[in-house]
Amino acid sequence: MRRTAPMLAAACLLAAAAASSTPLIGGDADANGCIASAGYTWCEPLNKCIRSWESACVDLEEEETTKDEKEEDEEEEEEERVLKLHIIVLTVSCLVGVSLAFEITHEHLLEHTSETMRPIIVGLFGELTLLGFIGLTLFILFKMSWPHELSEYLYGDGEVIPELGESVHMVLFLVMVIFLAQAVYLARLGDRVLNKWKDWEGLSVDRVSERTIRKHKVLQSASLLSLANTSDEQVDSLIFSLTRDRFCVVRDLHPADFEFASYLGIALGRTLEELVEVPVKSWVCLEIVLLLAWQVDGLLGKRDKMVGWILAGYALPLMAGLVLAKLRRILVQHTAPLLADAEQRGQRGSLKAMTNRSIRRRHAQEERSFKKKGAKSPPRSPKRPPEPREKVLVHDTYHHAFWSGPHQKSKFTLDVLRFVPLGAAIYIAILLLVHAPALLKGEVLATYSIYVRLIVLVVALLPPVLCTIYVREAVDDFAIAGHVESLQNLRFVEHVIRRQRTVAAFEALKVVTFLRKPDIVRAAMQLSDQAGKDEREERSWRSIFDVFDENQDGIFDRSELRVLLTKFSTATEGKITEIIELLDDDKSGEISFDEFYAFGRKLERYVRENVDPHELLKEMFEIVDDDRGGLITVHELHQTIREIGQELSIDDVYNLIKDIDDDGNGALDLEEFHLLLHRVGVEFVGKPAH
Repeated sequence: MRRTAPMLAAACLLAAAAASSTPLIGGDADANGCIASAGYTWCEPLNKCIRSWESACVDLEEEETTKDEKEEDEEEEEEERVLKLHIIVLTVSCLVGVSLAFEITHEHLLEHTSETMRPIIVGLFGELTLLGFIGLTLFILFKMSWPHELSEYLYGDGEVIPELGESVHMVLFLVMVIFLAQAVYLARLGDRVLNKWKDWEGLSVDRVSERTIRKHKVLQSASLLSLANTSDEQVDSLIFSLTRDRFCVVRDLHPADFEFASYLGIALGRTLEELVEVPVKSWVCLEIVLLLAWQVDGLLGKRDKMVGWILAGYALPLMAGLVLAKLRRILVQHTAPLLADAEQRGQRGSLKAMTNRSIRRRHAQEERSFKKKGAKSPPRSPKRPPEPREKVLVHDTYHHAFWSGPHQKSKFTLDVLRFVPLGAAIYIAILLLVHAPALLKGEVLATYSIYVRLIVLVVALLPPVLCTIYVREAVDDFAIAGHVESLQNLRFVEHVIRRQRTVAAFEALKVVTFLRKPDIVRAAMQLSDQAGKDEREERSWRSIFDVFDENQDGIFDRSELRVLLTKFSTATEGKITEIIELLDDDKSGEISFDEFYAFGRKLERYVRENVDPHELLKEMFEIVDDDRGGLITVHELHQTIREIGQELSIDDVYNLIKDIDDDGNGALDLEEFHLLLHRVGVEFVGKPAH
């Protein structure tokens, strides 16, 4: 059909020409009167147009080829457009996926990290944002034209500098990943250390063995190398106990009433937060190291560069080990006179006993003494002043023991320590991207076997492992050594005291929830008492007992308990009397701490075995929700805490809930209240859904 169409057109052309007797083609006629144009020949004498078949076929083929090429070009353009669109969608999807993974990881870490360790997560993601901005800036810079032009001018190849930029970008990304892994590891480790300190809270100095004391004395004269490589948990627990007792004496606190482990936990969280920050000093140090490496680079071959890099890597654990040894020497020297003083008194536990004897405990002891003599209770004198005790002052020159202590206190020591994790991340990144491939490919140490090169690689990977060990222990010791005596943080102390009051208030509210029900009290009292006592558990129940003991005389009578139950219960007078009689085991008319503690241990067991945590949560929520509006306002929560007997300001209560109030309405629903109880550490309410 394609070939007959031109023939039909030619026929029409001839017909038109014949009708008009005028040729349709132009040009000059030849000797025969024929005019040639566009592949056709018009011969006027013959009155017809002549064209060869070959010329017609060639024109048709050229026309078809041009049309096909045009169609192919259009198809290629369409395919290229679709491909670019796919690449854009894929790239954006990857970026969205990375962003989602970043945010999900952030939320997951915050959710599964204790409150005291959260500052390190916040600080870490702040530094990652900074490093990400630096990486983006490098990416944009090396995508411009000037790096190619400069590379062409300097090296005769326009891709040298851009390729180096890509390498720098890759190293920076790997440093970010390694730095993130180190920080997450330290945060997880911080929770373990905090739990260890809480276990040590129940230890007393009089239980320390003679062997542990001898080890402590040996460390007093040990070298820095010995201190850095000596780790004994018994000695560490002794140092913790002595430091705690000394701290409480200075602050006029009592070890039985103040959670020193919580104070150190806050200090540890802040130390880890500062550790992952990269201050200006660290950037300046890195710049100096970079300039030195630049000057040395031209003087060394590949092998010498690798050996030099490995030696530089081993300088990092050496630095961390020196910091660890310095901190341990400070702690040993600080606790040495405390231990010597206790030994001179003839009893190692005398220091703890002196600081651990609060007024209410003396009343409790007097009460038991009077009961043995047949009396119901000792004469109470709530206003009885404490026994006079000489005021103990802090050591004003304690911070001089740190490097540059008189001028910077403990900051310079921490600056030295914080350089190690960042340096280790840079060391690993360059080792894996530059030196390790050259070593495995035989570009370096080519005359040695692959086994020798693998051994060298293992040796090169040891510094980061040593850094992790030393930094982990140094951070623990710094949290103690850097926050006592003249370096103690009063804001942390107030935070711990407020938190203890808050926990005691909610724990007391939980107990009141059960005290309103005589059936539960009776069922709990019928359980057998478990053998053995835990000092942490006893301290927790003593804080609840203090809430009920309004006049702080070491006991609370029927009137005090009746007032408390009347505030939070609609129980009749008969039921309240029944509850009091169940708690008053010796029928003295008063409830001592021993009686209350025995009930508390049985109640914990009963709740663990028989009570639905969700039902307990709902009952506690209804007690606080005074207007039954389904939300707990700041005023309602503050009023409940005050009625329980704990003094917290309205600002303290607001600060307590502001991070939990997701919808920002200034009130807590049931789920948010659940999260609040979980955050403050109230037991037997289950784990929140988010």
